[in-house]
Amino acid sequence: MTAKKARFLIALTAGASLTVAAVAHAKLSRVGAAQVQFTASGPAGMSIVGTSNELHVAETEKEIVITVPLAKLDTKIELRNKHMREKYLEVDKYPTAELRVAKDGVQRNATSSKANGTLSLHGKTRPTSFTYTSKADGAVSGAVHVDMKDFGITQPGYAGITVKPGVDVTVAFRVAGE
Repeated sequence: MTAKKARFLIALTAGASLTVAAVAHAKLSRVGAAQVQFTASGPAGMSIVGTSNELHVAETEKEIVITVPLAKLDTKIELRNKHMREKYLEVDKYPTAELRVAKDGVQRNATSSKANGTLSLHGKTRPTSFTYTSKADGAVSGAVHVDMKDFGITQPGYAGITVKPGVDVTVAFRVAGE
């Protein structure tokens, strides 16, 4: 075995050991696939759906924190994505949306429950309520209605057609932890 291969294997083994140690001491974290979706509506049945599979879950001593990187949202139309990211969400200035929920405010193995938290979006933080389910296998899903006006987001429009300021957001993910 060459010295270069030996150093690589040592580094790989050390990295794997650190990863296993970190996971063993981890609290709540997302595992597997995630789905984030928003739906905005407008006149004459117009519906705009954006999705992402980027979602991060972390746990502090008192809170569960769910973070969505906004630059990854995709509406399947590149010009609309550009406008959404640059003009409305301003992802260069405000790259994430973050929901913080007190741990004692949610239940595991809950079927269709309501909870309260704080939502940070576009540089503003507001109290919010949402619905969620949490299953024994770690599957979590939730929904929240967001009014863009509450967060200082300009109401999107193009060619004289604007969407309503209310947007429905759903998430689904799986967690592992305690």
